[in-house]
Amino acid sequence: MRVSTQGMNTQILGQAMRVQNSYAAALDQQASGQKSASLSGLDGQAGVVTSLKSDISRSELLGTQAENAISRNEVAYGTVGSIADIVENTRVAIAAAMDGTITDLSTVKSAAENALDSIAVLLNTTYSDGYLFSGTTSNIPPVNLDDVDYDGTAGAADTDYYQGSSTLPSVMVGGNSSIAFGVTADAEAFEETLRALSQLATMDTATAGTSDLKDAYDLLSSATDKLGLMQENLSRQSQMLENVVDSQTEFQIYANEALESLTTVDVAEASAKVSQQEVLLQASFSALSSLTSISILDYM
Repeated sequence: MRVSTQGMNTQILGQAMRVQNSYAAALDQQASGQKSASLSGLDGQAGVVTSLKSDISRSELLGTQAENAISRNEVAYGTVGSIADIVENTRVAIAAAMDGTITDLSTVKSAAENALDSIAVLLNTTYSDGYLFSGTTSNIPPVNLDDVDYDGTAGAADTDYYQGSSTLPSVMVGGNSSIAFGVTADAEAFEETLRALSQLATMDTATAGTSDLKDAYDLLSSATDKLGLMQENLSRQSQMLENVVDSQTEFQIYANEALESLTTVDVAEASAKVSQQEVLLQASFSALSSLTSISILDYM
């Protein structure tokens, strides 16, 4: 009787190749800690993995934007505080002039001139690659006291010195929701400050009286209150932004855990799988070796 071993040989060889591929894949998992080097090897979870990675990237970007906005607000808060200090010092000088402690109004005028220049510089503070108080038009210095349309000595409010935009920068927090942050240099507190200082800096010291000083003092007092409220508002904005950072950080933790569960393998399990596939591979090759060593003469 003649017996052909070709069919059995082919079958065992195919099985051995499949085991060898599984063994190679198990070795890759053990070495890399990843289930697969490509999305196609994730057992139909490629779409979920892609979506999670996209969501994590967006979350990281949002968190970074919120952190940058917080840093920007911190600088704005400190700058407003510096302006408030200058305003307070000027109010003290005016009060001294009104009660007769200072008799030479040129002292008050000089102090107002210096204060006006200092505050203009502070309102043109730069942060990162733009101007802090210019709104969304951050490439333009917000304050130009030499603007031809600006008259700081007028009795009415005048913001023609302002060169920036009317809108604040914002951070999108999902859907159509956003958080605006910062403050622009045309805010009432700043306008009143610049107007009062302009009036003092241009006053005729020979004819100026108590009523002129009181008008400037009252205007600066109003500005002082509003500067305090401005700092409170900046703090509220920062708290809202910090909540965004916290929520995004929490989301990233859970999303990364989910991503890890879909894409990584347990080292111990991977090692056990390598051992298992190695045994199967050795058995397959042993069977194949035995089959190929059989002579057809043994069955004749």
